[in-house]
Amino acid sequence: MRKKSDIAAALLLVFSLFFVFSPARADDGDSKYSSDFSPASVTVGDRIAYTVTVKHEPGQTVAFAMPDSKGLHPFVLIDRQEKRPRERTAAFQATLAVFDIGEYALPPVTVTIRSTLGAETVMQVVPESVVTVNALTDSSVTALLPIKPIKRPHRTTAEIFFALFLGAVVVVAVIVTWFLMKRRRGSLSREVDHSKVALRKVRKLEKSLGKTVQPEECYEQLSFLIREYLEGAYRIKAFEEVTSEIEEELSVISVPDAIVLTDVLHQADLVKFAESRPGKEDCRTSLAQTKKAISVKT
Repeated sequence: MRKKSDIAAALLLVFSLFFVFSPARADDGDSKYSSDFSPASVTVGDRIAYTVTVKHEPGQTVAFAMPDSKGLHPFVLIDRQEKRPRERTAAFQATLAVFDIGEYALPPVTVTIRSTLGAETVMQVVPESVVTVNALTDSSVTALLPIKPIKRPHRTTAEIFFALFLGAVVVVAVIVTWFLMKRRRGSLSREVDHSKVALRKVRKLEKSLGKTVQPEECYEQLSFLIREYLEGAYRIKAFEEVTSEIEEELSVISVPDAIVLTDVLHQADLVKFAESRPGKEDCRTSLAQTKKAISVKT
């Protein structure tokens, strides 16, 4: 009898442990699984937000799965995320796009709930309602309307006069600016006495002859001074012209002693290009002639 009572106690203990550690059965009611999507009506290519929420018991894990691309047709999966917004709640969020026209049920989401002891509950969740996909344009339109010509903007009389006035102001401003700049250049040129400046430089060169300046270098510097003087006093481009061109231009504007100045330039050209070897006296004579020609400027 004692053995029978021990066996009965052992069986009772086993059954008690089984009921204590057995996994909780999944509640497949509406309160456990929910799904939603928005918007309910879209145009081709628009995005659809698809959400599945699962409430589970403590210690359980939840996994979500969707069909492959073939099973999703006509939907296309753009993005998916799994979140735990709060305790004992798991959420699956997907972004879908659809490129066919019509009414379609959203693809099912497979929810798998696992207990700590390995028991699984599998459920496919899908919304009850369908999504309506509309075309981008009205399907009743069978022909394109003719393109309307571009309308030109209507200009009022006040706008036309204002534009003309503004243009006139700009033109007058440009003319006045040009006139003032020209006048300023003319006044500056009159203020500078190019003859005095050139004479001062020639005298300085004359003092340096034989000391720091040799005859060949003297003619080179004298040619530079004469060209600088002609450009400043008579507005000719002496540095850009050869001696013969300067000679022709001076004969046209009647420069006093122009022949003397061009003769000195010719002598400087011989020294520079023909390897002429002048003496100090030749150079002094050219300096004296240059001073005289510059001094008689009228």
